[in-house]
Amino acid sequence: MALIITLAHQKGGVGKSTLATNLRGYFAGGGYKTALVDIDPQGSLSKLVRTFSDQDGREPEHVIERGSYKTYKDLLTLLEPYDIAVIDTPPYLSKELQDVFEITNVILVPCKASPLDFLAIGDTLDLIRQAKTKRKDLIAAVVMTMVITGTDFTTQIRTELEKTEFPVLIAEIGNRVAYMRSLLKSNTVLGDENPKAREEIESLGKELISLLKNTYE
Repeated sequence: MALIITLAHQKGGVGKSTLATNLRGYFAGGGYKTALVDIDPQGSLSKLVRTFSDQDGREPEHVIERGSYKTYKDLLTLLEPYDIAVIDTPPYLSKELQDVFEITNVILVPCKASPLDFLAIGDTLDLIRQAKTKRKDLIAAVVMTMVITGTDFTTQIRTELEKTEFPVLIAEIGNRVAYMRSLLKSNTVLGDENPKAREEIESLGKELISLLKNTYE
């Protein structure tokens, strides 16, 4: 059965899709058979991969679109050949998101390093709390995204996030052009000319693996 990592935040523009595709690239590069699941009705990631399917590294056959299954039981069947699945979700809360949480092992909540995005994260965390009442083994963590190094408000937002019961990962995703470029070049920064972006994704992937090991060992 595939390990399922779901990216969730009710607000758009926090980097969910970019993180989803880069995490898929990270795990696939580590030898894990990894699927990218796009449940956003807009299907932006699916369209992007199909449009540039002739590029090296795209692997469109490992992208599962919303119309490929009817129920989440059907989705689990599609994921049986995979080791890991990364799910990108819409920028709003819904009953469907609760259903996704029921099949998820790890929920990763990207939080952009801005006061407005911090304020918006509360409802998403509340939905995760509800899910954890049914699934005690459900793992959830926050990762800060679009971070501008050296700013006081980034430290302040991290401090506020750490007041919740959810771990805030040490790895941070910077506000870098490399991430936008990754959406046009094989969906990953791992081969990008910018080593900082590559190091950030590698750090995030390793921290997620460590979180899983600490939980299940």
